[in-house]
Formats: sequence, C-alpha cells, structure tokens
Amino acid sequence: MSKIVLIEDDLLLAENTSLILSLHGYECFVANSSKDGILLIEEINPDLVVCDIMLDSMDGFDVLRAIRQSKGFINLPFIFLSGLADLTDKRKGMNLGADDFLTKPYSSKDLIETIQARIEISSAKRVNAEIETKKNAIDVFYKISTHEYLTPLNGIINFGKLLEEMISQNDMADASNIVKAIQVSGQRMLRVTRKLLWHNQLVNGISPWGNTNKSKLNVGDLQRGIFDFLKNSTNSQFDFNIQGEDFYLFAFDRESLEQMITELLQNVIQYSDPKFEITSNNYFENEMIVINIKNHYKGNYTMSTSMIKPFFQAHHSKDMNGSGLGLYIVKEWVEKQKGSLEVSTNQNMFEVTLKIPAKLAS
Repeated sequence: MSKIVLIEDDLLLAENTSLILSLHGYECFVANSSKDGILLIEEINPDLVVCDIMLDSMDGFDVLRAIRQSKGFINLPFIFLSGLADLTDKRKGMNLGADDFLTKPYSSKDLIETIQARIEISSAKRVNAEIETKKNAIDVFYKISTHEYLTPLNGIINFGKLLEEMISQNDMADASNIVKAIQVSGQRMLRVTRKLLWHNQLVNGISPWGNTNKSKLNVGDLQRGIFDFLKNSTNSQFDFNIQGEDFYLFAFDRESLEQMITELLQNVIQYSDPKFEITSNNYFENEMIVINIKNHYKGNYTMSTSMIKPFFQAHHSKDMNGSGLGLYIVKEWVEKQKGSLEVSTNQNMFEVTLKIPAKLAS
C-alpha cells in the first residue's frame, strides 16, 4: 500500500481528499500546516506528497524547497494543489522540482490518475537507478579487485611460503617480520571486504550497523592506537599530533567509532606528505564530540563533502589505490548517528571535521 502525505489547511477539503485516497487503496497521512507537513514527511517517508500552495507561515514552495534539501527526499514525487495555478506558479514549482499540479476544484478521477502516474514513474526511476548503481558497483569492483584483493592475497601466499621454508630450515630469525607482513595483508583484505559488504547493505536499504556493546571510551587513546597500527602498516614515516582535551565518552559504541576513525586516518595517511605532521584537534561542543583532522597531501586534487559518493576517488583516476568507499561509509554512519561530516581541500591541505552526538563521562 503506497503512503501519501497530504498537506492541506482547508480541513473539509483535507478530510474529503483523504477519504478519496483511502477508498482507492492509499494510506493517507494528513497535516494541516506546513511545519507539521515537513515533520510528517520526515517521519513517514511517504511514496508521494500532495501539498497545497497557499498555506500558513510557509507556503507550498517553501515546503518543497525544505524537503528537497534532504538527501532522502530528492526524488520524492511532489504534487501541488492550487486554486491559483497560473503559469508563474507552475514555472516556479517546476524549477523547485515539483512533479505535477492539480487545480482546485479537482475531480477524484483527476486526483487518482495523477497520483498513480507519478508513483509509477517514480517506481520505474528507482528501479533503473538501482540497476545502474549495482552495475557501476560491479564495474568498479572488477577494477579495484586486481589491486585491493590480489595484491594482499599474493602477499599472504608468498609470505606464507617463505615462512614455511624458514620453518623447514629451522631458520626463524625474521619470522616475526614475516608474520607481521601476513597480518598487515590480511587486515587490508578485511577492510576492503567490510566496506564492500557495508556498501551492498546500504544500496539495498539495510543498515550495516546494528546495536553493539557501548562502553566508556577515551577518544585520544583510541586514535593513538589506530594511528600506531596504520603507521606500522606502511613503509612511510608520519608524525601524529593530538591537540585539545583528552576526554572520555560515556556509553559509546567503541567498535563503530574505531572503524570509522580507521577509515578516516587510512584516507589521510594514504596521500599524506610525510614532511608534515598529521594533526587531530578533539573537543566537545554543544553535546557533540568534534574531531578535526588535518594533513598536507601529495599531488593535486580537489575534494569537498558534496563530492563524496560510492567508489569516488579524488586523486588521479588511474591510481586505483583504495576502494573509493571509505569516506562514503563514514559519512553514512555519521548521518545515522545524527551527526555530520565535512571535508575540504585548500592549498594541499586536507581537512575533515567529524561531529557526533555524545555524552561526556565523569
């Protein structure tokens, strides 16, 4: 059953329209003001919105403008109702992304036919978009698999053979270094596999992050441990400086935060200029933990928050180091926590700011 949000301040018209929609098999949710309508759309996540233009403090155009700013409602079918639907109104509505107009008074036949047509078009677009997304994901996976899977896998196999020879010759002088190299390759494969699995779940509308055990957490200690591991996983030398206060979070999901900070630092380290230290400024503000990471990067590229999407790589397209999923995964997780992620580049300086709701532990 398709869900429809109806925003209409004429109570009688709203009741009659809701009844018509219900009789034709739609589940209708009614709001009599613009603000209530926006809240209802966010709560219900409907298949279509029917909205009067002339409302209260905000008109229908304001409602459309507000919901189009949300990533989840960019393609939500939106139909305007108006007794004054002249060409100016229609042009303005279409420029904002409206899908159709119905002029009052309208017949039940016109209402139902318009809604059915828009839901069918929306459904077809969604199916095509999902097919294209999955096709692109498969294409990129084939491109990255040669490097991101076969390189560490060959490392594991070759180092394993070398370790076997050392054992057979009873020569274990470098055994610890070989074991470490195998572990590093395995961790690399694990990270890529985890990101691909997360992406697959997100594409199919499934949250990859369930409820995990929450505990008291020292953010600085967590970052230092992650950085030490990543630094030991590369031949390059980097300095890492944590600034700000050293604080504890109460009842926080350590595992998820650890994975996300790992992804961020992995992105930062991969293209860092080792002549400059990587800094992280941590502080608590407005019930939010704020982690601001900066580094100087090698090469020449531009990056911004709006550019973050699956398999996007800001560096040269022929350089397929990485899956192009790290920042996208972090952004999706942060937004699920009701936080935000901001990324920017300026004069070879990469800056990322992570904000997540949290509570300080005493």
